[in-house]
Amino acid sequence: MKRCALYTRVSTEEQVERYSLEAQREVLERWAGALGYEVADTYTDPGYSGAQEDRPGLARLLTDAREGRFSVVLVYRLDRLARKVRLAYDLIERLEACGVGLMSYSEPNINTTTPIGKAVLGIMAVFAEWERDTFAERSRLGLRKAAQSGKYLGGIVPYGYTVEGGRLSPHPEEAVVVQQMFTWVAERGWSTERVARELNRLGIPPKYRRDGRGVRGKRTAGVWRGGGVLRLLKNRTYIGEYTYGKRTRKTQPELVKVAVPPIVEPALFEAVQEQLSRNALFAARNARSVYMLKGLIRCGTCGRAYVGSTDYYACVGRVSRQASPIPSMRCTAPHVRRKDLEEAIWRDIRSFLLNPGEALQAFLKGESREENEAALLEKRLRSLLDARARLLDLYLEGGVDKESYYGRLEELDTRVKEVQAALDEARRQVIEEHRRQESLATLEELASHLRERIDMLTPEERQAVARELVEVVTVRPGRGEVQVEVRYRFGQIAPHTGRGSSRPGAGTGPGR
Repeated sequence: MKRCALYTRVSTEEQVERYSLEAQREVLERWAGALGYEVADTYTDPGYSGAQEDRPGLARLLTDAREGRFSVVLVYRLDRLARKVRLAYDLIERLEACGVGLMSYSEPNINTTTPIGKAVLGIMAVFAEWERDTFAERSRLGLRKAAQSGKYLGGIVPYGYTVEGGRLSPHPEEAVVVQQMFTWVAERGWSTERVARELNRLGIPPKYRRDGRGVRGKRTAGVWRGGGVLRLLKNRTYIGEYTYGKRTRKTQPELVKVAVPPIVEPALFEAVQEQLSRNALFAARNARSVYMLKGLIRCGTCGRAYVGSTDYYACVGRVSRQASPIPSMRCTAPHVRRKDLEEAIWRDIRSFLLNPGEALQAFLKGESREENEAALLEKRLRSLLDARARLLDLYLEGGVDKESYYGRLEELDTRVKEVQAALDEARRQVIEEHRRQESLATLEELASHLRERIDMLTPEERQAVARELVEVVTVRPGRGEVQVEVRYRFGQIAPHTGRGSSRPGAGTGPGR
C-alpha cells in the first residue's frame, strides 16, 4: 500500500481553540483511506504562521520526505502549508526533489502528481497570499477605526487611569496623586527626585507594586524614582492627548489621536514643563566637581565613555581596572586636556546661542534632502515590486521557464531587500530629523533666555546647557594629534584637533 503524510496547521493559539487541528486530522485520515493510502505520520504546527518557514512540524516533514517515508503529502488547504507564493513553490519543489507530491482536500485541482494540478497550484498560491494580506489590512483598518472611536487597544495603562468599557478612564485615587505631583513641581519648584521621595514617604505605591506586576517578568523594588516621575510629568495623556500607533509604526504608519478624559489642566502641564527645564539648568549644583562634558564623550577606539579628572578627560577602558582588568587589553586612546576641549566646545555653543538662526536654517535645508531620498527609494521599491509581479504573471502564462523564473526572482528579491533596507534607514533619518525639528522651538527659547547673560553662567549651568545642545563627542587617535568630532543637536558637526597625550600631564588637548 502507498504511504502518505498528513500536515495540519493553524496560525494562532485562539485558532487552535476554535478551529480544531483534530478536525483537520480526522478529515485527512478519512480522505487518505478513500484514496487507498496508509498514513505514515501526522505533522502539525499549532500556533505558527503560514508565512514563516521555521516550523518544527514542517521541518520534521521535510526530513522524513528526504528519507522516503511517504510518497505524497495531504493537506486540508494549500494555505495550511504556506501563505506566501514563493514559500509554497519552494516547499513543493523540495518535496518533488524527494519524489513526494502534494494534494489538497478542499482544492481537488491541486495535485502535483498531475500536470494540471501543478498549473492550478500557482493560481491558488497567489490567492492564498492575497487573502492573508487582505486580512492583515482589514485588521489594521479595524484597529485604527477602534482607536479613532476612543477605544484603548492595550499596553501599559498610564498611572492615574484605568480601563472601563474598553476606554481609558481616570482612576479616582490615582488621579488625585497625579494632580498633586504636577502641583508640587509647578507651585513649589520641586525636582523629580524630591517628588519621588515624598511619594515614598507617604507610602503611595506605584502601579506595578499595587497590581503585583513586574517588568519583563522581573519583580520591581516597588518604589517611586525620579526617572519614573519625569516620564509621568512629560506624558501628554494627562491633558487628554493620547496617541495610538507609536509602537506599531511599521504596520500602522499613521498616528491616531485618541480622545481621553484629561486629569491635568493644560496650563498646569505647561507650567510643569517650564519648571522641569529650569530644574535641569540647576540640577548639578551639589556636585563636588562640575565636568561640563560629563556623559557626553565616547571613545572612538573601544566605544566606552570618557570620564573627567582635574585636568583631563580619559577613556574608561584605559584608566579603569574593572573595565579592563588585563593591562595588555586596556584601551590606548589618548587623554584629552579638559580645559582646551571644554573651551573649544563652549565657543561653538556660545556662537549658536548668540545667533541660532544661521545654524537652524542650515539644519532645515538638510532635512529636505533626507525626505527627497526617501521618496526616491519608495518609488524604486514600487518599481521592483511591480517587476516581480509581472515576472510571476509571465511564469504562470508559460512565457518563461522555471529555471529562468527562479533566477530572475532571486535577483529581484535581492534588489528588493537592498532597497527596502536603504528605505528603512532613510525613513529612520527622516523621523529623527522631524524630532529634531520639533525641538527647534525649545532651542530658540533656550537661546533667548540665556543670550543676555551667556558670559555669566555658572559651571553647573554650562554643564546643563551642554547636555541640551551636545549630542555626542567622539575622540579618536590620529597622527601626532587627537581627532575630536562634536555632534550638536542643532544639526552641526564640528571637527576639532590637537596634540595627543599618552599619559596625564603630557601633550595638549584639542583646539580650534
